[in-house]
Amino acid sequence: MQQKKVSFNSRLEYALFAGMIALIKYSPPWILNLEKKGLIFFLKKGSPRHARLIARNLALAFPDAASARLDGLKQSIYDHFGGIFFEIARTFARGNPQAILARAQVRRLDILERVLEKKRGVIVFSAHFGNWEWIPLFLRDRLGRTVHSIARPMDNPLIEEKVRAFREAMGSRVIYKQGSLRTILKRLAANELIYLLIDQNTVPREGVFVDFFANQASAITTVSQLYLKKGIPVVPVFLHYEGEAIVLEVLPEIDYAPRGDAAAALTELTQQLTWLIEAQVRKFPAQWFWFHDRWKTRPQGDTK
Repeated sequence: MQQKKVSFNSRLEYALFAGMIALIKYSPPWILNLEKKGLIFFLKKGSPRHARLIARNLALAFPDAASARLDGLKQSIYDHFGGIFFEIARTFARGNPQAILARAQVRRLDILERVLEKKRGVIVFSAHFGNWEWIPLFLRDRLGRTVHSIARPMDNPLIEEKVRAFREAMGSRVIYKQGSLRTILKRLAANELIYLLIDQNTVPREGVFVDFFANQASAITTVSQLYLKKGIPVVPVFLHYEGEAIVLEVLPEIDYAPRGDAAAALTELTQQLTWLIEAQVRKFPAQWFWFHDRWKTRPQGDTK
């Protein structure tokens, strides 16, 4: 099969990406701190659109919060994501996750171990929270199992190739979303782990509307459908930072008894999964990815 021609812009983006990785790889410690501060400054000033989006999202989620609190939270969001972007880039450059694993704490791993004993596979779901890139790494390290992650390919094929190789080195086998159902079911039948992030906006044909911070949001239903139609075990996991510790918390297996018709059950279960995500964000609000336009898709007739 003939490969698509790579555009000049893609090559330029890749050159900048490779240059940044090389800079981080070979910089001495005192320079690294300056680079981190520079990255946070760039995140804040480089995209006014995202700055406005974060402010809008925070106002939607915390309508009663004082402006001073929201301004402080916005700064904490930039600090957090600048820090984890730099952390990922540093690990990418070195190709060695041991410094990250040394900071890892995994809580209630026994939940996943018991679910795997059922021999039906398990869907592990999470959100763009804390640092979701480390979840497959921690699970592989503690369970000794490869994690299959569902993802969309990046727009730049050159960067995508490097990022996919990095993710696989960190414990994840990437399954691209389009046309993935057969592969997902095959991996589950082999009692393996499927990892999905389910907190971003989706188009109406792929989701249902649920409450998220008391505002209607279109939520993807993949996990709910596999649970309801195939009886696949589902376990929520969330990774957050507590000082220098990186904490992966495994929550209890989902236990839901359908009520009403299939459509009602799908919406109700998706709502319950969404509330689990919201509870984590409320605990550590600076660690959720507020850069995303979570409430972009609106119910018909809603112009909010």
